[in-house]
Amino acid sequence: MPRFILNDESKINSYGFRIRTQGISLERFSNNPVMLDGHNPSNLAVIGKWTSFKAENGKLTADTEFDIEDPHANIIAGKVERGLINGASMGISFSKNDFSYENGELVLNQCELYEASIVAIPSNANAIRLRMDNEDLTEMDIKELCLSIAQNSNYQKNQSNMKFKLGQLAMLALGFAIETKELTVNEVEQSILKLSKERDELKAQVELSEEKVNAYIAKEKKEKAELTAKMLNEAVQQGKITAEKKATFLELANQNFELFQSMLEALPVKKNFSAGVNTPAGTQGVTSMEDFQKLSIEEQLAFKNAEPEAYKKLVNTIG
Repeated sequence: MPRFILNDESKINSYGFRIRTQGISLERFSNNPVMLDGHNPSNLAVIGKWTSFKAENGKLTADTEFDIEDPHANIIAGKVERGLINGASMGISFSKNDFSYENGELVLNQCELYEASIVAIPSNANAIRLRMDNEDLTEMDIKELCLSIAQNSNYQKNQSNMKFKLGQLAMLALGFAIETKELTVNEVEQSILKLSKERDELKAQVELSEEKVNAYIAKEKKEKAELTAKMLNEAVQQGKITAEKKATFLELANQNFELFQSMLEALPVKKNFSAGVNTPAGTQGVTSMEDFQKLSIEEQLAFKNAEPEAYKKLVNTIG
């Protein structure tokens, strides 16, 4: 039996494109290398299997193993053996994006082989079964697809060769010298991409700066709140304000910290005179007029102001 050529990338098929052999995936085909009769997908059309497939020198080749117990397959095997049929054709699946337009020719760069058939006319000449994005293509579909890709490639080529004449301000904005007369599409696109990248980098820097500023503000706010609480507690302890007034001063601190601080500092400290009273040994304070008389004038005044009820009781003991 002859060895069949399933694909020759040097040949252009009847639809006007060539298939790159190295881009043909055999992963699916190697698990089920069915040989069909003329791309007929029915079970009865399976006439054997392909073996020893190899991709080299731009060609995909394979040997045949016919199902000789099938009368129909045996007839075709005889025609092949006698040299009456020597054509094979691939059934492939691909995506539109797998095409490229190179040197005025349409090239299918990659595809997936899912079956190969014995045909009267070789695949590169006329017979080939194509599926694009999981849908079978008719002959008209294939021709329209090839025409569309070719036209689009020519349009893109013409676009890349177009020249632009821009005003001086536009030239400066895109980073070109003011003396520049003309620009290609590629030059304009590259300049715009550069400006876009610089914009993104600047945006990232601004966002980072904002994060730093917000973190600093949050830290400063926390420290000010802690300082405010400390100052209010000390003011209560020093007798500058009563505990009931803390809420009022806290509201003032939230509205105007500098005013709060200056007002709190201006308030006099209420002296704890009882701390300076010298009491007789073994007593807890001034309990009699005799104890009171032992105090200095300053300590007596302090006791009177700090303990008005106790002072009254001492006065009432005289007389």
